[in-house]
Amino acid sequence: FFCWAGNMKFVALLSGGKDSIYATLLALRHGHELVCCAHLAPRRRRLSSSQDDDHHDDEDLEEESYMYQTAGSEAVRLQVEECMGLPFYVREIRGKSRNTSLVYEERGHDEVEDLFHLLQTVQKSHPEIEAVSSGAILSTYQRTRIEHVCQRLRLTSLSYLWRMSSQRALLDGILDDGGIEAVLVRVACPPGLLPQKHLNRNLRSLRDDGTLDDLHGRWGMHPAGEGGEYETLVVDCPALFRFGRLKLEEVVVVCDESDEGVGILRIRKCRVEKKMEKQESGNESEKGNGNKSITSHHYSTTALKGVVDHVAQSAKSQLPTSNSTMQSTIPKSIQNRVIRSIHLPNVRIMKGGLCHISALISPIACDNNYSNNNSNDKVDEAEAAVREFLTITQMLQTLLSRLTSTSTSSITPQDIIYVHLYLSEISHFAKINRHYQQYFGTHLPPSRSCVAVGHRALPGGRRVMMDCILHCDSGRYLRTDAKDEDSTTDSFLQRAMANHHHPLRKVLHVQSLSTWAPVCIGPYSQANVLRSSLVFLAGMIGLIPETMRLIQSDGDGNAEGADDWELELHQSWRNAASVLDGLDDGGGVAGGKLED
Repeated sequence: FFCWAGNMKFVALLSGGKDSIYATLLALRHGHELVCCAHLAPRRRRLSSSQDDDHHDDEDLEEESYMYQTAGSEAVRLQVEECMGLPFYVREIRGKSRNTSLVYEERGHDEVEDLFHLLQTVQKSHPEIEAVSSGAILSTYQRTRIEHVCQRLRLTSLSYLWRMSSQRALLDGILDDGGIEAVLVRVACPPGLLPQKHLNRNLRSLRDDGTLDDLHGRWGMHPAGEGGEYETLVVDCPALFRFGRLKLEEVVVVCDESDEGVGILRIRKCRVEKKMEKQESGNESEKGNGNKSITSHHYSTTALKGVVDHVAQSAKSQLPTSNSTMQSTIPKSIQNRVIRSIHLPNVRIMKGGLCHISALISPIACDNNYSNNNSNDKVDEAEAAVREFLTITQMLQTLLSRLTSTSTSSITPQDIIYVHLYLSEISHFAKINRHYQQYFGTHLPPSRSCVAVGHRALPGGRRVMMDCILHCDSGRYLRTDAKDEDSTTDSFLQRAMANHHHPLRKVLHVQSLSTWAPVCIGPYSQANVLRSSLVFLAGMIGLIPETMRLIQSDGDGNAEGADDWELELHQSWRNAASVLDGLDDGGGVAGGKLED
């Protein structure tokens, strides 16, 4: 269990485009300290010999990348060193996009490993670095790979643009809130955007004259270019470019030899135009702005407010009128003794590969050694809870083995999609969570709801109880390519791979700090989805996503007179709604609305 205590020193991953620059700006506004910037530069591929006679060597096209923006790379060093005045680290992209599935696993000579080595170099020079900011907005492919690298290097991923707002609002935020001036350096949106016509055009002018709105209406083009329709180079950002702005003096349009509708702007010569007066430090000025101008992904619909207000009013009417604590509804005969009976879990096997295992508890409540010191009592109780949890995992493993013997599938903890974890006291959570992570892992884990139910509220005075839902072969499904699976295997996996309309299982596991929804505190996913229809949503509490702190009535501009628990209830619903919205990504994953 961990949360972010406050400011972190971070390195900004910069492509030179609007998204990564604006993401850096938002990280500063949230109080983090920018130490340096890093960039992955493209490897050039030579044109054919006949074309070499007509083109300068500098006009060769970059190697294509699934992961990184390559257009405009020539100017990034000037952006960082001369405009921002910060240390700059660069590495050439040597790998290829060898692993193109959404689930990334470490593989040699993949371009993702270039990012790993680049950040390793940064860490050696700046061991104080704690986090990495990036401009991922909707690309799960990009975000999960950055998170994978950050996890290996024990860094926190900052992704403040992730699902930040609607398409047009996002563009307006970048241009107006960020004050960013950018030009188009790559287009791939024929017949809407054309190389000879639109490259080197100012993005703000294309928005203001209605060009982007018209293309969105006619062709469905994302106004902010999130569909790969265009890429940009930032020439000025007043809050970050304190010492100067870029001036492109000599450029040439280069079209892809295989598609004339795709082209890049090759920058032959550019310089930095010094600013007359040095503005205040970007770090200090942005910290002073606080979060007032940041557009968060929040839900404030009338329906949402009505639901929460109704629940709040109902709960208020049931609160005790005196200051005395509410009496437990558990009979005293049970409260005053520990029942040492053996409990067996309930196992229900359903059609289609689903299985529900409930009431997993330790066969016998573990003893603890009481002392007169209250703090020691708590330590002993937590250790006893850990022993019970370890016993539960052993029981679960035995059950999975027995289920495997009666099935054509090999059932493992990776097939578990949802966990209900019940604790007698929330103070046991931290120690249990470490063992929970060892058992379930951190890669595509199940969603989880963890609640404290009270001392001796669980059967027989136990401290831990667990329920789980699994689907046969769903773990292997997430980690298998269709071309790698043996079609002769008679299993749920084979049948699931043959179904191209509804994925057997999808996992939403965002590990980046953002304004979208809270990072999962522990080894679990925000949501698991079966067959594009059944959503298993993780438990939500009233955390502010960008700070990972509980919302409070004082500060943050909250409504006067509101109780903290009411604010937390509102925030919990907002977080749940954001996750549901995040599932609707156009990739076959079922989304939803709070009203559903």
